[in-house]
Amino acid sequence: MQKEIEKLINESSDRRIELSGRLSLTVDKSNSFTVGKLCVKGIVTVMRSDIIIDGGNAEIDVNVNDCTTSDWSLFFIHPSARNVQFRNLKIRVHIQNPKHSSRVFSLIYNTSHGLQIHNCQMEIVSDRQLNISGIYNNGNLDTHMDTRADNLVLSDSIIRVECRAEEYEKECEIYGIYNYLANSISIQNTFIYATNKGNCDRQKAVGVYTNGRFGRFVGNNIKANGSHNTGREREQAHAYGFINDGLYSVIEANNIVGEWAGMSVGLENRGEYSLIEGNKILATHTVCGRSVRSYANNSQITGNVLTSTSRNARLLEHSASSCIIANNVMEVLMVRSECRSGCGIYAIGEACRENIISGNIIRNVADIGIFADRTVGTVVNNRIISYPETVVQCGCENSSLLFRLDERNIQNIPE
Repeated sequence: MQKEIEKLINESSDRRIELSGRLSLTVDKSNSFTVGKLCVKGIVTVMRSDIIIDGGNAEIDVNVNDCTTSDWSLFFIHPSARNVQFRNLKIRVHIQNPKHSSRVFSLIYNTSHGLQIHNCQMEIVSDRQLNISGIYNNGNLDTHMDTRADNLVLSDSIIRVECRAEEYEKECEIYGIYNYLANSISIQNTFIYATNKGNCDRQKAVGVYTNGRFGRFVGNNIKANGSHNTGREREQAHAYGFINDGLYSVIEANNIVGEWAGMSVGLENRGEYSLIEGNKILATHTVCGRSVRSYANNSQITGNVLTSTSRNARLLEHSASSCIIANNVMEVLMVRSECRSGCGIYAIGEACRENIISGNIIRNVADIGIFADRTVGTVVNNRIISYPETVVQCGCENSSLLFRLDERNIQNIPE
């Protein structure tokens, strides 16, 4: 069946290829090809440019019996196939490997310019440990000029990626979207859900990862889940809703969640000149929750709602310079009796200089509203509305708070 689909896509005289019916694929160990030094096994390879693949009248079910010998993808977009569009696809992939594997399976592996994905529903489930990406967009070149996979557009879609193996302790990473060095991508109005049922910090679930420049991420629901719903043990998979390593990213009006994990992080920003505005960001069901971790200079974090149900919450952990952190509403939602520690804004260290921290409302933090040294920059007009014992603001001169907030002190909590 996969050969028939591939032939239809690459040899049809029409620009619009319409798939129809219930298409069931069982994958064997054939169809290998090489991209640079990387050997990838593709089930369906797209070679033509300027085509539309429409699955409005089709459902695609894929059973993968063994993908342990190489990296695999369901759809591989060849570098020569520019401006391909996927529309209205409904895809379910079930991976039943005979053993755990460190290989990577991607539902769509793109190496070409201008890929568009609209109104698609895509799901991957693996019963054994495997690295998985819903969409792997491989630009392959660290440059502010063009890369081969620039201008990806993803909109109005649903992407679910799940690994159910918990008994294995090798490194394992699950990504809804993995954008590698491709620039000017746009992801909007899409639900992205990544789950990893792991049992140590070498296993993680990430909703979106990007290290390309000029990305736009607007109006999405993004969730990463570590499958530890009691949130009491550090020795569980870590969950990151969004990791931004890319310069000049715009992250606006998203709902971003890291949940049910040994450590939950809503958003981790490492990309300079990023704009993070108007998002709802949550770190929940965890013993170690960080709603936002900010490590990138020259960025703005403004007008967001940052919450956490962590028992050791930091609503915003900041280690960068020349940033604006303003007009955010921040609150710990865990009841006070369950909190072991708690901090609103944690901004300590030599890297924290020349920042503006103003107009933030910080609620229900157990220990301190703003923990920052005097060298952090300008700190004005913030409101701390918490408990009688909560310190409003201080820095490392308070040695007892410095010790209390030390992450090395976070311990598992017995049931």
